[in-house]
Amino acid sequence: MSKRGYIYAVASAILFGTAGMFIKSILSIGLDSVQILTIQYIIAVIIMFSVISILNKDQLKVSKKQIMHLAVLGVLGNTFMTIFYYMAFKYLPVAVVTMLLYTYPIIIFIYTLIFKREGFHYKGIAAVLMAFTGCFLVLNINVNSSEYSIAGMIFAFLAAVFYAFMNLYSERTLSNIPAIVTNAYSTLFSLFSLVLYSPPIFLFHSNINPKSLVYIAALAVFCEIIPLTLLYSSLKYLGSMKVSVIGNLELPTSMMMGYIMLGEKIGLIQVLGAIIIVYAAYLVKK
Repeated sequence: MSKRGYIYAVASAILFGTAGMFIKSILSIGLDSVQILTIQYIIAVIIMFSVISILNKDQLKVSKKQIMHLAVLGVLGNTFMTIFYYMAFKYLPVAVVTMLLYTYPIIIFIYTLIFKREGFHYKGIAAVLMAFTGCFLVLNINVNSSEYSIAGMIFAFLAAVFYAFMNLYSERTLSNIPAIVTNAYSTLFSLFSLVLYSPPIFLFHSNINPKSLVYIAALAVFCEIIPLTLLYSSLKYLGSMKVSVIGNLELPTSMMMGYIMLGEKIGLIQVLGAIIIVYAAYLVKK
């Protein structure tokens, strides 16, 4: 296992875990999730294509086959994952949606076991189960506290399916493309699909101010451009199964950011869950 890939995966998960801090600040301006995502994608696409053009514009030259794969990753992967993820929030508490999204390592594990026919050491299976258990404890969900919407659970699970698809598909078809190029083109296709889904008319009459644009730009850089590029890079070294388990570090990171920056409370059960997730990631490294 590459140490570099492990570092990329850990850094990606930690940066993804900071997203909540920015989103809570942005939602107060009155934009909905799709609108925020549209602006975020516009900023991200401009930055990534500019950086690639300055550093090595030849990397932008991709074949027709690669363009097709990037379109599939962007539209069927990133876009559908995001849409189902946000739709689930209409029916379920945030904690339950997040928990269902982080079933995606189990989906990848089952796919790898059945279709790749790879053997797993008992520590690998233990890492998957520990990460799942740790997520449950970090989110501190009491499944008996209320009746949850079946529609919401379906949407959240579909988000997990498409998130797993993103990991598996990029690993299988885009390993020979630089990670930032993969990120730039897939985000561009995601933006196209979002514009078709919800035309950005709001850009001409909304109350977007410079401060909100700064927050959205920070979200684009620190919670999309850098972590997604690191994610695609780590997949080249580790594979989707290991990266998905390490990705669960996003939850304790989000928990700590909420505690430090937003004053949210943390219980002993959540601390225990965070320790279990960190140990699961350690098992993957070993």
